[in-house]
Amino acid sequence: MKVYLATLPNGYFGSTGQSWKSIDVKKIARLLNYNTEIITINDLMDTDFRATDIVVYTSSDEENIRLYLRDTMFFINKRCSIIPSYEMLLSHENKGFQQFFRESKDINGLAGNYFFDIDDANLPMPKVLKTVSGAGSSGVFLLRNNKDMLGIEKEYFQVSKKRKVIKLQRQLKLRKNEFSIYKYRHKGFNRFVEQEFIQSLNYDYKILVFGNRYYTLKRNIKKGDFKASGSKLVEHVRPPDEVLNFARNIFIKLGNPYASLDIAQSSNGCYLLEYQGTNFSPGTLLKCTQTCVFVNGKWNDIKSNNDLEENYAYALNLYIDHHFNKGCER
Repeated sequence: MKVYLATLPNGYFGSTGQSWKSIDVKKIARLLNYNTEIITINDLMDTDFRATDIVVYTSSDEENIRLYLRDTMFFINKRCSIIPSYEMLLSHENKGFQQFFRESKDINGLAGNYFFDIDDANLPMPKVLKTVSGAGSSGVFLLRNNKDMLGIEKEYFQVSKKRKVIKLQRQLKLRKNEFSIYKYRHKGFNRFVEQEFIQSLNYDYKILVFGNRYYTLKRNIKKGDFKASGSKLVEHVRPPDEVLNFARNIFIKLGNPYASLDIAQSSNGCYLLEYQGTNFSPGTLLKCTQTCVFVNGKWNDIKSNNDLEENYAYALNLYIDHHFNKGCER
């Protein structure tokens, strides 16, 4: 078995939040317990992989790079193993896929719906609407009534004036059933996710998981707001075991060596708001002073290791040891 670390063509291997900084892949390669080679994503299709090989890569917040990776990794995944999984790649900057994925894994009881036609939105008010892409608090809206919904429809589900004129022209030329089909095609679509609104929420937790290490951040909600992301009212405090246990169960279901989890806690339990398995901000890890580690069935608090590359290598070594043949070449 050989582990390939695939960078962008310029050698960049990064995470969102500091797009001008690259993770030191050479350091990760030195810390991995396996025969390792650094290549670029442009080399992938021409590399002669064995079925036992592994390609470790990262996604990008730049859409064209991300879409190129989706196309490329679909075929690489047929030839060898990839980390993160293809499902984690599809989840990146795609809250719609996340909604389907959480339903397939039976993750928590937070009601949700993924749609492209606003008439298919069906959750009762109040509810949260999210654009499928966008980091932090961007593209997240609280809808309390039909007036709020009409505002979203006007801003995100309208066609251009030019298209409206063309529709009038088509109406004069097409049969009624033909125009009905054409009209729907140009109704004005956009991909959104709606989620149940959690009442009286004062904070949530950002939890970065690397193997069995859990780096945590409590994010408080500003007065008059409804979301903690972007508030900058943060505390590096230990979450209750209930939150940590919930995060661990989610992490196991994601099937990835590392992850970023946004978790809310209410009187009714814990809820997964969003997750990422690639290209997430390392800020929580870099600033933590204490880390929660799950060992021998219980949580232990230890001094944080804020070395980002060491954490990536640590998580990859644990994951590969657990999921792949231990008799492989090292």
